[in-house]
Amino acid sequence: MVVLQVFFYAIFLHITSAERCACATGNVHMRDGAGVTHNVVGTMTPGECVSYKGDKIPVGSMQWAHVEYNGNDAYVAVSWLKFQDCTIPHVSSQCACATGSVHVRSGAGTSHGVIGTLTPNTCYAFKGKTTHVGGLNWANIDYNGKDGWVADSWLAIGSCAGNHGTTSTSIQQLPGCPHIVSRAEWGARAPKVHIGNLPATPQNVYIHHGASTSCHDESTCKSIMRSYQNYHMDGHGWDDIGYTFVIGEDGNVYESRGWDKIGTHTLNHNYDGLGFCVIGDFTDHIPNADALNALKQLIKCGVDNGKIRTDYVIYGHRDVRQTACPGQKFYDLIQTWPHYKSPH
Repeated sequence: MVVLQVFFYAIFLHITSAERCACATGNVHMRDGAGVTHNVVGTMTPGECVSYKGDKIPVGSMQWAHVEYNGNDAYVAVSWLKFQDCTIPHVSSQCACATGSVHVRSGAGTSHGVIGTLTPNTCYAFKGKTTHVGGLNWANIDYNGKDGWVADSWLAIGSCAGNHGTTSTSIQQLPGCPHIVSRAEWGARAPKVHIGNLPATPQNVYIHHGASTSCHDESTCKSIMRSYQNYHMDGHGWDDIGYTFVIGEDGNVYESRGWDKIGTHTLNHNYDGLGFCVIGDFTDHIPNADALNALKQLIKCGVDNGKIRTDYVIYGHRDVRQTACPGQKFYDLIQTWPHYKSPH
């Protein structure tokens, strides 16, 4: 009898823990493992809640709570958390899709801070709540794991059509482009501020490498994308990941700032060109065929859709700044491409 009581009590704990949320009491990093030696995969802001998976791991002098972040396992120091019942369903059968460019805010009403911007045709899970503030109706959405509010004048709310409440399209995916993995799909953080548009159609294309490990599958590339963004935003203090697009050796392109936005990729040249980065270190070898084909197709797609001038010029990052980027072997290769132009 005692054994049965313990057994049912364990089941009860499991059920209730699955319905519990971990909510931040301050700004705190989420990591891909328990302990400060693990990579940062995101940052929780005060009041932000994620699903708590019911277990804590002691590492060093701290306890680390096991949570779910954008569908992945993550760990957060318990000292900066409070645990409570989840009041919002995690999965919605309806999606809110943007009909134009519109801000996502941390609360209903224009007095609340902007945590991101939806571009036309991007879709997020609709949490089923609306409220009327300041003459507008505001819809509650799940924005990359955060509680977001959008004026529904710029939304179409309907069935997710099997997308499970996640964004599946991006305005960056223009005709003729290689497959572009959206920011939401790789788990991007929202920019710190609104990113402005380029003043004119850019002529220059600046080629970079990440000077990092390479990736040959989407899951690994997504993880590296998050590390790039964290390094740019937390290490450099930039407003967002700096590149326009990033290319993996899996053959995918990863949305960063996107076609029309001012980047932070090439000092003194962020307003006159786009920055395309290939994941990896190409000091001793060139990117594989999948990455090179995706890069060339991306440039052609930009030209064909009016995002890059037809008389475009390709530069290596080292052409305009004292740096080894994009790696010697890769640099040797791009110098053979028809639109490459030496600045000397």
